[in-house]
Amino acid sequence: MDENWLANMKIARKSGQSIGLVQGSWDLFHLGHLRYILKARALCDFLIIAMDSDEKIRKRKGPTRPVIPEHERYEFIELLNIADAIVIKDVDEPKWHLIKTVKPDVLVAIKENYTDEQIEKLEKYCGRVAVLPRQAKTSTSDKIRQITLNSRLKKVEGVEEKVAKAAAGMKRRIHYSKEMPEPIPQMLKELRKSTDDVCPTAAACFWNGQWIFGTNQIDFTIPEYDIQNRTELFYDTVEHAEINLLKKLGKVKSLKDTPFYVTLFPCDHCMKVLANKGIKEIYYLEDHPERNWSTRSHALAEKKGIRTICLAREENE
Repeated sequence: MDENWLANMKIARKSGQSIGLVQGSWDLFHLGHLRYILKARALCDFLIIAMDSDEKIRKRKGPTRPVIPEHERYEFIELLNIADAIVIKDVDEPKWHLIKTVKPDVLVAIKENYTDEQIEKLEKYCGRVAVLPRQAKTSTSDKIRQITLNSRLKKVEGVEEKVAKAAAGMKRRIHYSKEMPEPIPQMLKELRKSTDDVCPTAAACFWNGQWIFGTNQIDFTIPEYDIQNRTELFYDTVEHAEINLLKKLGKVKSLKDTPFYVTLFPCDHCMKVLANKGIKEIYYLEDHPERNWSTRSHALAEKKGIRTICLAREENE
């Protein structure tokens, strides 16, 4: 790590150069990362690229991350020859410490990483905050998910066939048609991305001009016995579609004006999370009203003033 980066930055600032700061994990570096950095480079004279340490990434993204160790990520960025300085952010670093230290003329950020309120606060420490859209549809988490999906048959025998069969069964039960409300057709296709062969479900919402989808995901870091012998709503082994979707949305403070769509009525755990996010309307296709979790979830929705609408009810009557 360049120990003189701060002194070099001060020299650049005194000479009249504009200082830019862009931050990220840069794990499993892909095209979106490169485009993002190149855009940051074009917005300033002296570019600082901040990189999360291995420990910081593990704390935020789980024990299986990062894929690429810290020293390799550092060298990769260094070899790009784009940065004027590369800084590693440690796990115990106070919130916004680097931003407050650098006081960049331009802080480059992705919309999902900060709320409007946070951006307003950040502008007190920066000349301006340049908010960029994602530079590619792919993401490191998506790539890792695909790798996991490609190897999942080693963990759960025949999961692809089981999920396909479950999706086909759901279509029959709800008398599926392509005329069903958007985004239902795509949600049923998204079920194929589920790694949960017991109860594959999908969720969706319209955010920032596009439909975002989530599906049930098995935690493959747990012992194989637990994966093979889990129950339908065994929370320790399955990340539910609603939670998977919220993770994809990033640090969104409120979804009060965003209707939520699910193939299966949310469990009581997920309903609590959705209520905390301000969700006011939930559209669903199926429910299991005889189950305790469904009873608790409906009661919670009513208590929180959440409107729940079954889109398949008329089809079933």
